[in-house]
Amino acid sequence: MNETISTAYKNESDRCDYIFNFGPISNKNGIVKFIDSSKGKESKVDININVDDKDFAYGVRKKFPTIVADIVDLAVAIHASDRLAPHKLDQNQRCLHVVLPVRHPELLSAEPFLTKLKELLDWATGSKWVFDFQKRKAPGRFVEKQLVLPIISESSEVALWSGGLDALGGLYTRLQMYPEKSFVLFGSGSNNIVYANQERVAKKVQSIFPNRCDLCRVPIHFQDSGEYHKNKLSRGRGVVFTLLGAACAYLMGSQVLSIYENGVGAINLPYRASAIGLDHSRSVHPLTLLMVSDVISELLGEKFQVKNPFLFWTKGQMCQALAKDNRIDLPPITMSCDSPHRQQPIQCGYCSSCILRKQSLAASKIEDKTRYIVPHGEPPKEDQTLYFRHMVAQVRTFQDLLTTSNEIDIQWETLTREFPVLDDIVDRTAETESLSITDMQSSLVKLYQTYVSEWNMVKSIIERDLLDRDFAKIQQTFTVKS
Repeated sequence: MNETISTAYKNESDRCDYIFNFGPISNKNGIVKFIDSSKGKESKVDININVDDKDFAYGVRKKFPTIVADIVDLAVAIHASDRLAPHKLDQNQRCLHVVLPVRHPELLSAEPFLTKLKELLDWATGSKWVFDFQKRKAPGRFVEKQLVLPIISESSEVALWSGGLDALGGLYTRLQMYPEKSFVLFGSGSNNIVYANQERVAKKVQSIFPNRCDLCRVPIHFQDSGEYHKNKLSRGRGVVFTLLGAACAYLMGSQVLSIYENGVGAINLPYRASAIGLDHSRSVHPLTLLMVSDVISELLGEKFQVKNPFLFWTKGQMCQALAKDNRIDLPPITMSCDSPHRQQPIQCGYCSSCILRKQSLAASKIEDKTRYIVPHGEPPKEDQTLYFRHMVAQVRTFQDLLTTSNEIDIQWETLTREFPVLDDIVDRTAETESLSITDMQSSLVKLYQTYVSEWNMVKSIIERDLLDRDFAKIQQTFTVKS
C-alpha cells in the first residue's frame, strides 16, 4: 500500500485529526491504516474492512463499468471513516482525511466533482472531508472480471431497502399502484441484526407478490475490530447507502434510484429550539438526495436521479395500503428503532422513530402487534418521555403556525419563518419534483396539516403507552388471558 500523502493535500491533511490510508477495497483482506492525533498524541491502528459485492454480478449492463467500482470503493471508504472517527455533536467539527486508491483518480479528483462531494458530506455529516485519490494498482474485485448476468427487465424500479416500516409501506403501495412493474430492492450495512431483518421482510413481501421483487445486497464488513470503539452517530450512513444503491440502479439499467421515506421523517425538522442535543439526521433529506444525484451524475457523465416518491406523504398514509388489506402481520417484522437492543423486545418504543411508528400505525388504524421495551419490557433508566414531549411540542408548533390563516401563501409564510430550510428545499428541488414553486409549497403545507391531524387523533394512545405503564400492563395481561 502506498502510505504517502500527496503534496497537494499535505497542508489540508496537517489540519486533520483523523487520517485514513486505505489499501485497495477488496472482497477480503482489505486494510485501512487509521491515524488518530485528536488527543495530541498520535495513535495508529490497522483495521480490516471488506465489501461483498457478488450480488452486483446480476443486472442489465453486460460489463461492470470501472467507474461504478470506484463508486463502491468511495462508499466503503466514507462508511469506514465515518464509523471509526469519534464524533460528538457538542465538540468541534471533525476533519477526516481519506487517502483512497481508485481506478479513475483523474475523474474523482476533478472539479466540480470533488467540490460537490465535499459539500454533500459536510451537509450530511457536519464534518470536513479531505480526499486524496490515488491510482489503484491492484486487480479489480471478482465481480469486475466477469460478465454481468441479466436477471431482470430494464423497466424494474430500483429502491433502497432498509427493512423498516417506511420501506415496507412504500413497497407495498408501489406494488399495488403498478401491478405490471417489478422491483429490485437494494440493501447494505454492517449490522447483522438489520441485515437479517432486510431479508426476512423481503421474503415475506415476495411470498405475497410472487416474481415481483428481487433482493440485491452489498454488505460492508469490519473484521477483527471488536476492540476498537466505533462511532454510533455515523451521520454518513445514508450517503453511503444511497451511493451503493445508485451503483445498483445503474447496473440494473436505471437512471433513477427510489427511496421510500415519509416526508415528515425525510425533512426531519427540529422539534424545538431547546432540543439541541437531539440528533436530526439528514440521511434522506430532499437536499441530500439532490446532492447525491449531482455527485453521481457528475461522475457518470450522464443524468442520474435519487427520488423519494413519498415526499408529500405522512408515515400513516404510507401504511394505508397495508391497512386496506388488513396486513397487521407485516409491521411487527419490520425494524424502526434508532437504538435496537440485542435482547427481546428489540425495539425500545420510546425513541422518536419508534414513536412515529406507533403514531403512523394508530393513524392508519392498524393494530400494532409489535413488542417494544415500552410498554412490554423492563422500564428504562433514562426518561422514556423525552422524545414524545419534544414531538408533541413540535406538532403544537405546526398547528399554531398552520391555523393563522386559511390561505396557503400565508400558512407557508408563517411556516417558513419558523423553519426557513423549507424555502431552500422548495427553491432547489421543485424542478426535480416536476412541480411549480407554488404547487410544492402547497403540497408541503398539506403534508404538515395531515401530520397534525393524525397526531390529534392518536396522541392519547401513544401517551398511554409511555405515561401509564400500569394501565398498559393490565391491558397486556388481559390480552394474554383472553
